[in-house]
Amino acid sequence: MCLSCEGSGAKPGTQPATCQRCSGSGQVTQAGLGGMFRMVVACQDCGGRGSIIVDRCTDCGGRGRVPVDRRIEVKVPAGISAGQAIRIPNEGEPPPPEADPAGAGPRGDLHVVTRVKEHDCFERDGDHLIVVMPAAFTQLALGAEVEVPGLGVEELHELSIQPGTQHGALFRITGGGVPNLRTGRRGDLVVVVKLIVPSKLDEHQKELLRSYAETEEVEVGASSPSLWNRIKDAVTGRH
Repeated sequence: MCLSCEGSGAKPGTQPATCQRCSGSGQVTQAGLGGMFRMVVACQDCGGRGSIIVDRCTDCGGRGRVPVDRRIEVKVPAGISAGQAIRIPNEGEPPPPEADPAGAGPRGDLHVVTRVKEHDCFERDGDHLIVVMPAAFTQLALGAEVEVPGLGVEELHELSIQPGTQHGALFRITGGGVPNLRTGRRGDLVVVVKLIVPSKLDEHQKELLRSYAETEEVEVGASSPSLWNRIKDAVTGRH
């Protein structure tokens, strides 16, 4: 309610004038269906208030109310998706001024439309979550037992990587996803394995990898002959 006009909508020091059409009742009688019956409707001139504001309040513009900013606490249910709305009863618009200038009576509802912020690690697909897990070459080649972080703060999932696992392999952890909004049952956590190649190696590590490369008969790094030398060997017949 506007404190300047005390909800009347009129400029302080003035009073709203009685509506001439409805004589202050806020209602008028209309005939319907060629005069067969009559019905009572809100007065079109005063909008059902029974009075007309001649000099409007400058603070509320004659509405008798002013908007007020305030914060309310909203409980967000687990599993809600972007675009879904949360209904908060009795936090909407008050009754119209013609019903009660002070805004008393039952209020409407407030609908809060959610916008879900993207996560740094997880990608959401419905009730399922997708996470990319970095892994070393030795872990994929020899196998390993690793821990995969879950959505909770201290949530960890044990994952067994089998020897020979390839880059891009998928693992599914049942129940590691997001709770369904209706059933409460959690979706799955899909783990995508990503091979991480070390960018820096010491000489011992390089030598070990070169030795391994020889067992696979593949050419690597500085230990293999250059392309130009191999071309010359082929031309001269040297092996």
